[in-house]
Amino acid sequence: MWLPGTRQPCLYQDLTATRAADVEAWLLAAHRKGLAPSTIKHLLSVMHRFFGFLHERGLVTQPPRHWRRHQVIVPQSLPKPMREDDLIPLFRVIDRLRDRTMLLLMVRCGLRVGEVSALTWPSINFTAGSIRSDNSQGQVDRVVYFSLDADKALHQWRHTQPFEATSVFPSPLQPGPPLSVRAIPHRMAKYLQAAGITTPYSPHALRHPFATHLLNAGAPLAVVKELMGPRSISMTLRDTQLYDATTRDQDYRAMERLEKRQAFLEG
Repeated sequence: MWLPGTRQPCLYQDLTATRAADVEAWLLAAHRKGLAPSTIKHLLSVMHRFFGFLHERGLVTQPPRHWRRHQVIVPQSLPKPMREDDLIPLFRVIDRLRDRTMLLLMVRCGLRVGEVSALTWPSINFTAGSIRSDNSQGQVDRVVYFSLDADKALHQWRHTQPFEATSVFPSPLQPGPPLSVRAIPHRMAKYLQAAGITTPYSPHALRHPFATHLLNAGAPLAVVKELMGPRSISMTLRDTQLYDATTRDQDYRAMERLEKRQAFLEG
């Protein structure tokens, strides 16, 4: 239990006698034992729920854990962005049109895994060359524009799907429902291995090249920020004129210059 010997007999007999000082002593011992912050945080959460249950039953007057006093900060590691030198061999080994299309949408449009999984054909406007992503991260709706190579891949993939299909990437095991969010990283990991890429990239790593490519191709930072996803719906509504005209123009021009330098994503 990692508590001072003077407290162990008491708590072994009666856990309801646990005090805030006991939680602090346990935290100190857990850190000294080398437990990961995430593990300690999880155990604290279990402890909190347990004593919350006792409190509801009237067995303790107050849970011993104090949120501010016993807070554990878990370091957050940023996703590793994919290097362009790794993008080239990755796309060279992708042998399925479905997988090429969905990963291409992340590179060219900056779509998140959840957005790709939930993508529907009605949300794609082939005439305008745009995709509407509803309720993306932060419950924010946005529109992104796809490049010529993404347009080609989407058209090719559409021809393989039933006319009545709604989901762009349906599950192969259960026709109809969309491909699960967990299936996309699994597919990407398979191709990373086939390409001999040892860096454990996640699909989110494909969004960084999208932003970097646009900036390097001359798109203003404000436009890239809109394409990556605004923080609030009010920001989208306020900048509707910029989004509908300037953003699309900047995106097309930047992608046109980018495609002249990159031909490696072509199927």
